[in-house]
Amino acid sequence: MIPKTQNFSDYFGAGFNLADDEPEVYIEACEEVPEMLADDDDGSYRAFRDEFAVHIRDSSYAPWSESDSQWITDEWLRNVWFDAFGPEPPPGDPYPVPAKDWGRRRLTPYMLHAVRRRPEVSSPGAPAWLEARGLTFEDVAAGVEWSATAQSPSFRPAPEGWLERLHDLTARGLRAEQPGER
Repeated sequence: MIPKTQNFSDYFGAGFNLADDEPEVYIEACEEVPEMLADDDDGSYRAFRDEFAVHIRDSSYAPWSESDSQWITDEWLRNVWFDAFGPEPPPGDPYPVPAKDWGRRRLTPYMLHAVRRRPEVSSPGAPAWLEARGLTFEDVAAGVEWSATAQSPSFRPAPEGWLERLHDLTARGLRAEQPGER
């Protein structure tokens, strides 16, 4: 599944790709997910979620620029997935983030932009968001403190065998090869 569907592009482009440029829009998109899933009469939002999982599983969401690697793009998508859909990894994710790392050693855009040390200075949706993910304000604060000395609080190094997996996925027609993968 190389190309993104219009349905995916519409939902993803409505806020999930704006974490750095417009954090308020990103926060709102993340906080609206439960309602969007509950009111999904035509199934388009669930189709978006399912396609999102496939792009992570197959590394088929291409990096934005040649200077970005597929691994960093996939790790970013894992962060967005967690922010939007919660602590369960996307179905089929070959490299899920350990549950114990979220909010403690692994920070996401939502954590950085919406969660502060106290509920009264955080996004109004932050308490429910944290509860749904089994986190506390203290967990995220500890993650922020830990990240001050970490090299990358959001991404892990690519695991051994990852590039070979990309080659296999490309050979099977599930993704397009990206610059620097050979």
